[in-house]
Amino acid sequence: MALVGAGRMAQAHAATAAGIAQVDVVAVYDALREPAEHLAERIGARVALSLDELLGASDVEALLITTPTPTHADVICSGAEAGKAMFVEKPLADTLAAADRAVDAVDAASVACQVGFQRRYDPAYIEAKRRIESGEIGRIEGFRGVGRDPQPPALEFLLTSGGLFVDMGIHDLDSARFLVGEVATINAIGAATDPRLAEHGLFDMAVATMRFVNGALGTLEVGLRTAYGYDIRAEVLGQHGRIHIERDIQHHMLVYTSGGVTHDRPQSFAERFAEAYAAEIRSFVHAVRHDLPVTPDAHDARESLRLALAAQQALVTGREVVLVPTA
Repeated sequence: MALVGAGRMAQAHAATAAGIAQVDVVAVYDALREPAEHLAERIGARVALSLDELLGASDVEALLITTPTPTHADVICSGAEAGKAMFVEKPLADTLAAADRAVDAVDAASVACQVGFQRRYDPAYIEAKRRIESGEIGRIEGFRGVGRDPQPPALEFLLTSGGLFVDMGIHDLDSARFLVGEVATINAIGAATDPRLAEHGLFDMAVATMRFVNGALGTLEVGLRTAYGYDIRAEVLGQHGRIHIERDIQHHMLVYTSGGVTHDRPQSFAERFAEAYAAEIRSFVHAVRHDLPVTPDAHDARESLRLALAAQQALVTGREVVLVPTA
């Protein structure tokens, strides 16, 4: 395996991949040489001078892509043409046109392309989906998602991220599709509590409302500034009950003192979803080694991107976006 990109997500995935017996991370490429050298030294890999060098390397069977979102489609197309299996961090691309190019390239080359929606590999989300599909809570009537980061990324990143729903909210929107189904219509409102973001037309808070194809209603709250830590929740309401996913306690430990009862809560996605991040990479490796389908694949990820782009459009324009016309 080779790493394309050497930033924060590459470092996290590299640690996971290096711990899998069937994986040898042999090379790292990044447009910036210094982070590539640091990561390569840490994991015992070589530094590639170009993407073409990686694509032509006979010892590289798969790519783990964590480059900036606007570059995803081009890297995927090049990787597919070279016959490489690929794991790419979400989102699949920054536009639907770019996503379609990536999907077409993957299909034409018949290569694996898994997209990093790690919540689908979290034990709680897996169990929730099993119970929903078993009919335990009956007909699904509602969905509520909450996604709040402790602090926003750098402004430079936000300016090219595609917007709040495309970069961050897409995880919650993918979870909504995973647990409930496809969305027919979506509306959104938002605000910028940071004047620097407002100057660029960016938002750090937003709320979306959705109507699913199956008739269920849904809401999603996203934010980039939460003083108490990383706050991720998903709730599905059925006619016979409710499933609520939330990890409020990081270490499964409560501390009792004269001042009351306290506990730590997750402070980052790496803490909250460490098990899921490892599971998705292991699943990708297993699928590639045994020629099995990957999930979510490029087609599935395109639909989550389509929903996220619709949410962002609704946020910016203040108008409802229809994804699936209904009678």
